[in-house]
Amino acid sequence: MVSQSPQPPDERPEFGPSGYLPERASKRARKIVLRAPLGLQWPIAAVVSGLVVVAAGVLFLRGSDAPPPEPWIAVGEVADIGAAQPIDELDVLLVGAGGRLRAFAEASEIGYCEPSNRLETADGRVWNLTGRGLGGTPSLAEHPSLVQDGNAYLDPSRTVPGPPASDEPVEPGCG
Repeated sequence: MVSQSPQPPDERPEFGPSGYLPERASKRARKIVLRAPLGLQWPIAAVVSGLVVVAAGVLFLRGSDAPPPEPWIAVGEVADIGAAQPIDELDVLLVGAGGRLRAFAEASEIGYCEPSNRLETADGRVWNLTGRGLGGTPSLAEHPSLVQDGNAYLDPSRTVPGPPASDEPVEPGCG
């Protein structure tokens, strides 16, 4: 291995580190070398970009407290719903169990049965708290719902089909 001595002082570049780079590597190297200092426009552009991001974040956060727009409607406070609460004028049953709010469509005659922790009707139809029909009962369709700042909202203009029903026989817990 042959080592080469550093360049004589008159052949050294005016700036940058001096060193040895083999000839083959120097032909294959793809490096960006900045040969002049950056201008003042670069720090100004960075500050302006940062201010734009901060302004966009502030505008986003200011608008996040507003209630959802139409067709969403407020149906009450989540703390007041409990396990289940019917809303007769909308023919909806709100179920606030399992850490999620659900709004079942066409379900105002359905009630919550505390001993079985299920939804039931007087005629013996049974659902679990996700709206899945049990014992051959068809599952419940659901309105999209959301909770914002402790208030419950639902979209009565749309419904989502419920989960597949279960055919396993089940006895009502409340009668």
